[in-house]
Amino acid sequence: SALVDGRLLLDEKTLWPGGGFVTTQLVVATAFLAAHPDVVRRLIEGQVAANDYLASHSEDAKSVVSAAIARYTGKPIGALVIDGAWKNLTFTNDPIASSLAVSAKAAADLGLLKPSSLDGIYDLKLLNDVLKHGGLAEVTQ
Repeated sequence: SALVDGRLLLDEKTLWPGGGFVTTQLVVATAFLAAHPDVVRRLIEGQVAANDYLASHSEDAKSVVSAAIARYTGKPIGALVIDGAWKNLTFTNDPIASSLAVSAKAAADLGLLKPSSLDGIYDLKLLNDVLKHGGLAEVTQ
């Protein structure tokens, strides 16, 4: 998506089935997951709680994000820009696996990545257990 002065010039959601695509994912090494499932579970619980907070307290979350950016860059994001961007964000527990596969194939087609299989890249057991325990809908690949 492209924003200029808080206005959306291109909405990337229109390019994806259902409008959803992955931009950021929580990733752990398989060996770490096998050795420390309790730690990974707590990390997932924290991520689910953070997503809930972002969705239910958007004004406060925008202020926190702007303040953090100001700390690192010396200048906060203007309200017009952050409000425009926030309208186009969806904080989800679903990794939207299908979009990662499409992105990887496109990158391979362009020569940016070697073609590779993403089979088995997602292990959603702990995530779905956390979601189920919290009364939330489970996700699928």
